[in-house]
Amino acid sequence: MNEQSWKPLFRIPKSTITKVLHSPAFIQSRERAGSVVDDAAALRALVGVVEGLDYANPPLSTIADRVAAAVRFLAARADRLETDTEALAEATATPGSAARERLVVAALDYLVTPVDLVPDFRPGGYVDDVLLLSWVFGAAATELEPYLEDPPEL
Repeated sequence: MNEQSWKPLFRIPKSTITKVLHSPAFIQSRERAGSVVDDAAALRALVGVVEGLDYANPPLSTIADRVAAAVRFLAARADRLETDTEALAEATATPGSAARERLVVAALDYLVTPVDLVPDFRPGGYVDDVLLLSWVFGAAATELEPYLEDPPEL
């Protein structure tokens, strides 16, 4: 066996999630998230657009419960921004929670952006969105958990 025979023929220099995170569309979504996260009207507008999407069908159906939780999370944040900014400051006082909140906003903004890494109008266009949202929802699980609905009791 020569030295070259064990080397893989194909190497992927970056993982897929890294490609999405570094895509121009997600970079723009992160930039927009900085101003949207502290603006109740902008949060409500984003919530309205996300609620208008059909995330009940594949591939978005795989994360529909998390998308719904993120929508409820952002709506609650908008409510708190309008009523009690002091309580909101306490709620985001845990280390990293403000960054995770901006990340959720950026991910939902990316979801509603039709021309992203894989444009949404193409077949399989939501695959990059699902990948990004799954990663973000894992990173922000602490923030989203209270907004996940319990399964109905039988």
